Amino acid sequence: MPKPGEKIPFEDLGVEVIVTKGGDGDVTASAGSDDGGLKVGKRYEDAGTGIQVLVTKPGDATLMCNGAAMALQEPKKTKSAD
Repeated sequence: MPKPGEKIPFEDLGVEVIVTKGGDGDVTASAGSDDGGLKVGKRYEDAGTGIQVLVTKPGDATLMCNGAAMALQEPKKTKSAD
């Protein structure tokens, strides 16, 4: 069960993430991705467990939680100032 602030390195893939919101699940990574891999500063989440992670070391990988691919978290929309 990952806890907020915990670093999770995937040394075999050269990828590392930091947990920003914990939950009851197992975060893993698999080689290869359909969308160009993980990029620094992008956040991923698992809707079922609520786990959220922040990518700190990029690489060609897919993040998984309990065997299902984690979704890229979209930036929050803010109101326009004009």
